[in-house]
Amino acid sequence: MANSLVGRTVTKTVRTRTARMAAGFIALTLVTAACAAESDGGNAADGSAGGDTPTAVADNPAAVTDLVKYTGGSDGAADDSLEPVTLGWVNQQGGALGFPSATDGAEAAVKYINKNLGGIGGHPVKLETCFVVENEQDGNACGLKLVNNKAVKTVLFGSTITGNQSFLAVNKGQKPVLMANSISSTDAQADNVFIFNGNPGSIFRGLATYLGTVVKAKKVSVIYPQDAQSADGVKVLERALGALDIDVKAVGFDPSTTNLTSAAVASGAADADAIIPLVSSPPACVAAAKALDTLKVKAPVVSAGAFCFSAPVAQGLGGEAPKWQQISTQTNVADKSQPDVQTYVEASSKAGLSPQSQSTPDAALAWGLVFTAARLANAAGGADATEVTIAEQAKSFAGPLLLGSQTLSCGSDSTAPGLCGAQTRVFEYSGNGAYKALTDWLDPSAK
Repeated sequence: MANSLVGRTVTKTVRTRTARMAAGFIALTLVTAACAAESDGGNAADGSAGGDTPTAVADNPAAVTDLVKYTGGSDGAADDSLEPVTLGWVNQQGGALGFPSATDGAEAAVKYINKNLGGIGGHPVKLETCFVVENEQDGNACGLKLVNNKAVKTVLFGSTITGNQSFLAVNKGQKPVLMANSISSTDAQADNVFIFNGNPGSIFRGLATYLGTVVKAKKVSVIYPQDAQSADGVKVLERALGALDIDVKAVGFDPSTTNLTSAAVASGAADADAIIPLVSSPPACVAAAKALDTLKVKAPVVSAGAFCFSAPVAQGLGGEAPKWQQISTQTNVADKSQPDVQTYVEASSKAGLSPQSQSTPDAALAWGLVFTAARLANAAGGADATEVTIAEQAKSFAGPLLLGSQTLSCGSDSTAPGLCGAQTRVFEYSGNGAYKALTDWLDPSAK
């Protein structure tokens, strides 16, 4: 679900991070019905594809560029003499696998809101942080710290692969929990959880919408590593595409192999209308790109995330990442033609966010989530907002989302009531770090 060419900032090797993120990404795939049955954030709540056939666009018609209006704040600085409004912040960092740029983005957002948007109800915003280092039980510790802190109005989740469930077990619906991308198949079933950008289920069903209504594919080729998580993900994808009468030929490969040409041939990539490489580690991305180049495929290659648009992949391919398409739950912050991206870059730069962190999807998601929290708190009473009034505002928020979906619909899916945003967009990497948007926001296909 990443969007940048340089990829995420982590605290170990990129290979370790992407390999484990892949397991996390597909493990949260729709192994259960909750994963497969997502909210669409709009017209597809009844299971239809929803809306008119999407068309290619030059920019995002729902782009949020007025930050004062979005947050409901005011021009100018917050009054530092007033009691701060405290937001809880949970993020995974400090261990072998971490996403510190998410915290960078959150802190920059707080700084910008306090200096330029009047804080929340004129009061400064304060982040009460707690980090999941590596273990699921770290989430339990964060739950005890933040849920028991009466000053914390709501808890925001940054980028985490573990700790969610133990945190939610402590929270028990007491405080509203706001998430951008969810990485757990059961997050959306927990009480008082609001997921604004989506999860792997919305990605796969959004991918089905794109292939069926924009590409108008009849035959799709899929290659994937032969592990349990990936196999489960493929089943979900096959189900989503099959519902649109799209034939799928999926071929698994030994994760240790460095030559995927035979797998690509067996999947029918040479004659397919679209190719989906479900790969995430740099070696697998490089192998997939080389195999498809060897076959001289002409059909669009669509990646479910930005795992293959990283610097290590570019290095493995001689200096340039593969010129594939990418489906995403957020606006691609590498696409500088997007008006909301221009606003994000300008504002976050003023707040001191480094170009390195700024370019990562983790920082962009965190930036947007903090702004959304400020919006909800302002609408819920400002400094007098409570857990109850913030939750009420979250439930009624219909979008558009900062750097995200055009429409939101919390609770529209009874099996995943916490999922508010499930739309996706497709971008294309054109080389030299440049992307272009191929679609507006797409509703997910039928459940």
